[in-house]
Amino acid sequence: MKRKEINPKTKRVLLIILSVLLAVILIALILGTAYMEKMLNLINRNPDDSTISSEEYQEFLEKQEETLDSNYTGETDDPNDVQWESNKAPVTDEEHIINIMLIGQDRRPGQGRQRSDVMVLCTVNKSTQELTLTSFMRDMYVPIPGYEDNKMNATYAFGGMKLLDKCLENSFGIHVDGNIEVDFDGFRDVIDLMGGVEINLTNSEANHLISKGYKVHAGVCQLDGRTALIYVRTRSVGNGDFDRTGRQRKLLNALIDKCKGMSLNQMKNLLEKALPMITTDMSNRQLLDYLMELVPILANLKVNNLRIPADNTSEQTYYKYAYYKHAGSVLVPDLEANRQKLQEIMAKAPE
Repeated sequence: MKRKEINPKTKRVLLIILSVLLAVILIALILGTAYMEKMLNLINRNPDDSTISSEEYQEFLEKQEETLDSNYTGETDDPNDVQWESNKAPVTDEEHIINIMLIGQDRRPGQGRQRSDVMVLCTVNKSTQELTLTSFMRDMYVPIPGYEDNKMNATYAFGGMKLLDKCLENSFGIHVDGNIEVDFDGFRDVIDLMGGVEINLTNSEANHLISKGYKVHAGVCQLDGRTALIYVRTRSVGNGDFDRTGRQRKLLNALIDKCKGMSLNQMKNLLEKALPMITTDMSNRQLLDYLMELVPILANLKVNNLRIPADNTSEQTYYKYAYYKHAGSVLVPDLEANRQKLQEIMAKAPE
């Protein structure tokens, strides 16, 4: 059968329609990209990554020793007894893995850069569509490039994001693709902008918050920004920083779930107000590229939780306790064992 020819006039109409559609799509993409650029420009891009001077470093150590000496009466260990297997681990940098470090800075109004009170590595495995939230404990004793060994949270005070990233690379073989930092004020405000967050409080957690004057109860509660900040910073309930880091991941999981239920307009309004409260070392191009990769898998993203150092078992000791005059009470990790734990996440290869 002879195929029916499309007359020239119809062809012209179809070409015009196709051209208009392509133009509309192109304009939408340009406008969408321009809007995203405008939104991302709201983020602070001036992270303080300068290293402290030798005078500031000595002042930091002296102040720390004064505080520790007044609170501790037990035995002091010798830091020279710590022998690290290696000062530099092989770095894992896979294309299907995105590592973003979330930093909660222990800074009050009028202060300069302080310790990193919260350090949570967000590892997205694009292949398996998994997000792993890994807390690095603040009192973990680590080799800090260019400085004497100290608590991991001191790394940020010594040299900001760059030094913290270098510490993670050397000690754990983790390549950090970018950092996002927020201080106490920003954390409180973001929670309030989201209308609070639902957290299932234990009896001990509820009683602690009640003793601080907050109106809560055991069970599921809606926490505002001030209450949520006290919740994630509490170390006097349960097993110290072990449970505290668990609360931080619990809250992040709750925020992720809440974001998944937001409409586009709600998300837009949140970002417009929240982005100016954070600081990052990532460019707009980097952030846009990550968004393009992450948006298609967000709905199905499975969230896992991890803590470093990992829990000791009968087969493996991931850390031991020690007390050093210059650092205080610390957890000395088995770096190799903890590296392997982290590499289990990174090793999941593309299908």
